[in-house]
Amino acid sequence: MTDPNAASRPVQAVVLAGGQGSRLRPYTDDRPKPMVEIPGTGTPIIGHQLVWLAEEGVTDVVVSCGHLADVLQQWLDSADLPVNVTTVVETEPLGRGGGLKYAAAHLPHPDRPWYATNGDIWTRFSLREMADFHTERDAVAT
Repeated sequence: MTDPNAASRPVQAVVLAGGQGSRLRPYTDDRPKPMVEIPGTGTPIIGHQLVWLAEEGVTDVVVSCGHLADVLQQWLDSADLPVNVTTVVETEPLGRGGGLKYAAAHLPHPDRPWYATNGDIWTRFSLREMADFHTERDAVAT
């Protein structure tokens, strides 16, 4: 059975991963927040996020790095990832809005819909349902 909403759902995403991680110290003394491992999994937060995004139909992700960007970039370069990942580095903090704008410009299709998430959260809600909700209401943003 074909999903009638599949074509309207985003297949690209931005992950904001540039924060200092001050509330997670000492875990972030030598790594950015997305590289903090979830206890018992052996996988950093960003790894879980990329799997979740792939499971929700995302194929391309831009990760916007800042604090300790080289650590995150090295992991992304060496990991077997389920999505295509491009990294961009904020040479100075751009804030949430500036970071989104900067990273989105590097998406394969910046003119098409995309998801955005912070790089320090671990969640499993349905992006498909959120996208369908967004489309049904003809919303500018959800």
